[in-house]
Amino acid sequence: MKLALVSPLPPAPSGVADFSARLAEGLRRYAEVDAFADPSGVDLAGYDRRLYQVGNNPLHGPAYDAALRAPGAVELHDAVLHHFLLGRLDEAAYVEEVVANLGEWFRHKAHALWARRAQSGGDEEFFRYPLLGRIAAAAERIIVHNPAAARLAQTALAGAPTPVFEIPHFVDPAPAAPADRLAALRRGLGAEGSTLLLGCFGYQRPTKRLRSVIAAARRLPSPWKLLVAGSFVSADYQASIEPWLSDPRVVQMGRLSAQELAEYAAAVDVCVNLRWPAAGETSGIAMRLLAAGRCVVVTDSQEWASFPEGALVRIDAGPAEEDMLAAQLELLARRPELRRAIAAAGQTHVLQRHHFDRVLELYRQALVLS
Repeated sequence: MKLALVSPLPPAPSGVADFSARLAEGLRRYAEVDAFADPSGVDLAGYDRRLYQVGNNPLHGPAYDAALRAPGAVELHDAVLHHFLLGRLDEAAYVEEVVANLGEWFRHKAHALWARRAQSGGDEEFFRYPLLGRIAAAAERIIVHNPAAARLAQTALAGAPTPVFEIPHFVDPAPAAPADRLAALRRGLGAEGSTLLLGCFGYQRPTKRLRSVIAAARRLPSPWKLLVAGSFVSADYQASIEPWLSDPRVVQMGRLSAQELAEYAAAVDVCVNLRWPAAGETSGIAMRLLAAGRCVVVTDSQEWASFPEGALVRIDAGPAEEDMLAAQLELLARRPELRRAIAAAGQTHVLQRHHFDRVLELYRQALVLS
C-alpha cells in the first residue's frame, strides 16, 4: 500500500515538520510512505492513501491546496485556520474564502474583519470563525488531537458522514540529560539554589499570554527566572512587550534544536503553556515537557479535557488569569513536592495514553493501512 504524506518537513522551523518526519518513519511499518513538503507535479491520485498535515502556519499552504485538489485524510494540528487563510490571501480572495465557508451573508463581516486584521493574533472574534468548511467538505476523513478540535471539525462538517478520529498527540521521550548538565544549564540561566526556573517554549504569539506570565512571575515573593525560548510571530509583537521582556529575570533565546529543547525542558521547574484564545491545538511542546516529567501550567480549556485532574495546573482564561497564575506559581514555588507530584501524574498519563507505539496503531486503523 502506498501512502503520500504532505506536510512541512525538516529542516523547516516547525514542530509539525519534526512530528511528520517521525510519523512517516512509524507508518513505514505498514505502508510505502512518500513524504512531500510541496507535492507540485506529483500525481497524488496514484497513491492508495493520502494524509495532509494542516495547521495555522504558512508552511502548510501546499498541504492545504493539495487536500482540496486530491482528497484524502486531513490531520488538523489547528482547528482554526482563519489566521492561516488571512495571511496568504489578498482582500478579495479572503472575502471569497469567508463567503465559501460561511455563506453570502458574511460578505460584509469579512470586509470588516479584513480591516482589523492587524489585531487578529489576539482578537477572540477571529477565533470564532475557524473557516474549516472547505477543507472539511473535501476530506475523506479527519484526524484531530483533542476534544475541542473534534467538536470544531464536527461543526464544520454540518452533518456530513465524514469520520472524525481523535488520536492523541504522540510523545517520543528523549533520554534524560545528566544531572551535571542540567545543573550547568541552570547556572547559565542564573537559576541556582532554590530559584524557581520557569519556561515558556515555542513560537511566541499573543495567544501564549507572555505578558500575563511575566506579570504573574513579578508578584512572586521568592527568587525566580523565566526562560523564553522561541521565535516571535512578528517584530511588532515582540516590541509591544519589550518593557516586560527587559526584566533582568527574563532570559530570551531563539528557536531551540530538538536536543536543546529536551535539555532545557528537563532543567526548568515549571513550564507555563497558556493559550487563549485557543485554536483547537494540542501543544507539541507541552507534550514533550510532560513526557520529560515537568510540571506544566495550561489554560483550562477543552483542548486539555482528556487529561485527569492533578496531571496539569489549569488557569482560567479571562480577567482572573494573572491573579490565578500568580497564586499557583507562588504555591508551586513554596511546595516543590507538589510540583513533583503534578509532574509525575502528567508524565504517567502521557507515557501511557500518548506513547508513540499506541498512537501509531490508532493511525493505522484511521488510515485503514494493512
